[in-house]
Amino acid sequence: MTANLETLLYKLYSSSLLDGGLSSVLADLAQTYPDLPLSYQAQCVYRNSLYEGAMFNYGPNAIEEIAAAESPNPFPPIALKCSLSRVAVTSEFLRPEDIERTDFFDEHLKKHGEINRAFGVILHRQGEDSAFVAANLPKRMKQREEDHVLRLFETLRPHLQGAFRLLMEVKQREIQVQAGGFWLEQIPAAAFAVTPECKVLHMNSHADSATSGGRRFHIDRSIQLCAADRSVQKVLEASVHKAHLAQLPVGPVSLARRREAGPLLFVLPIKLQDQLHPSLAPFLSHSMPLLVTIFDPADTPRPSSEVLRMAFGITDGESRLVQELMYGGSLRETAGRLGISYHTARNQLASATSKTGTRSQTEIVRLASQLLSRMSGPAVLETFSSPSGSSGNTI
Repeated sequence: MTANLETLLYKLYSSSLLDGGLSSVLADLAQTYPDLPLSYQAQCVYRNSLYEGAMFNYGPNAIEEIAAAESPNPFPPIALKCSLSRVAVTSEFLRPEDIERTDFFDEHLKKHGEINRAFGVILHRQGEDSAFVAANLPKRMKQREEDHVLRLFETLRPHLQGAFRLLMEVKQREIQVQAGGFWLEQIPAAAFAVTPECKVLHMNSHADSATSGGRRFHIDRSIQLCAADRSVQKVLEASVHKAHLAQLPVGPVSLARRREAGPLLFVLPIKLQDQLHPSLAPFLSHSMPLLVTIFDPADTPRPSSEVLRMAFGITDGESRLVQELMYGGSLRETAGRLGISYHTARNQLASATSKTGTRSQTEIVRLASQLLSRMSGPAVLETFSSPSGSSGNTI
């Protein structure tokens, strides 16, 4: 059988725009070639870690079997060696008889027609991450059929790669749009959405005021967030870099000189990864924006719960829970003091620890205590003098 190329190409580009992936196109191709195992994988090659995948003409649970396989798949590393400008032919890198000697062949490939070679189209690669489409050839496939599949993949290669680039471009633009917005104005301090290189994408009115005078911070001609003091600039860049690499919050970091009061820096990754198609996340995470918040304790004093909400990016309810936990007592006792159920308190605590990169109630309480102990404003200190329903403990 032969594929209707015009229909296939139309669906290829339309699905990349409407469906957010290429799986539906491969499903059609698999129906046209029912004896040809096809796969679509996005994965970290050397760690054998699968981000997302789809397999056709393999039988049920094939993708789960590959993800759970104990022995390394010999095919994916080829994706880092071959050219993107032509169809990858695995037999040019590994002989079929060598594939048959691997544990992965015995564990997985043998029961799927004794697959011992493949043709592949590399859609994208970055570092150890690669996304590719492969036609996996059973040992019994005749040369004439193999030549036909190769010609088909040679025809499809530029279109598969073009559709994937289109998909990435569309999602990248969505990220840039979502990075800004009115929500920055809800933060009662100077807040910037920046790239990992500190290029400012959006900022709120507090940030505009903080940078307009240029006394401590300013926006340069390349739209980079800069500090007037070189040592503060190094701290700013290092904090943004650390938060970007770890995808975890950084802060509070003091931007003041020794023994002087001054602003505190917080950097939080803007969690857009969950909104991405899994196969795109490893390739777009490098451009994910970060939230940089600069809070000056010399500004109008705020209640501690508001400081925690602003600094950690948590909700009002979560900030009140963390503040109340700082007074001591169990989570169940704290829920009672706040007039909420234990189940609600447990969910709020789980959400707050996730957002702050902490792993337990003890850790988030310690982090909150470290933050508030640096705040000298009387309104902050007063909120600890008489917790609701307690007898005047102080911190």
